[in-house]
Amino acid sequence: MNIKAAVKYLIITFAITYACWWGVAALVAYTDFVYGDILPTIIYIIGNFGPAIAALFCIDSRPYLRSLKKFLFSYKKHGVWIFILFTALVTLTVGLSSMEWNPQMTAPNFFITLLGSTFIYGGEEELGWRGILQPILSKKITFPLASLACGAIWALWHLPLWFIEGHPNQSMPFWVQATLGIFLCFWLGIIYERSDCIPLCMLFHGFVNVMLSSFVLKFNWILIVGIILTTAVAIVLWLLDIKRTKTINNQPTDIK
Repeated sequence: MNIKAAVKYLIITFAITYACWWGVAALVAYTDFVYGDILPTIIYIIGNFGPAIAALFCIDSRPYLRSLKKFLFSYKKHGVWIFILFTALVTLTVGLSSMEWNPQMTAPNFFITLLGSTFIYGGEEELGWRGILQPILSKKITFPLASLACGAIWALWHLPLWFIEGHPNQSMPFWVQATLGIFLCFWLGIIYERSDCIPLCMLFHGFVNVMLSSFVLKFNWILIVGIILTTAVAIVLWLLDIKRTKTINNQPTDIK
């Protein structure tokens, strides 16, 4: 895939999501509907799937089903350990910075919310952001710059949520969400680079969302240090990948 595929992906993604989410914002603002009613919720969920739908239009279609299978179920050996590492880092960062569990998040609610967050309210986006956009950008620019660009675009994609009256995102300033999103793209980017597995990225995205709901989020130095440390780990892993690639490329080839 090339930059044209990235542009195609972004056009479809923003067209679907913005049409739905700005539509919900207008529906809530100018009618008797409130956020959480059935009709706004249906339209909102369709908007959630903008990146996933766009990704399906950008997969190499020759043959499509084989390409789709490879796209969805590729996996690099030992990739799950990178997923576990970042899951642990996020758990420690959010947990230690908060030290206050949300009493409404019981064990059954946690797993139900995780499923919803992985397949409907967040994780499904990874088919597009990690499956299409970030790999293309990483081939054109360095991984950190690709993650920064992907995070900035991802933040802009979320913008309509701050205009939907009653949406939970309104409890957090947009710049805070945008900043956290950029860091999240670093973490998700290296998970994808090391695992080549979109389902792991989906699960991690969903897990992060659930952790932010399971604990009472508190902005303090522990949270800041944890975010920076987790991002540093991602960059170190990227640098190690570069070093390993150079070592492999510089190995002499036997000519027989």
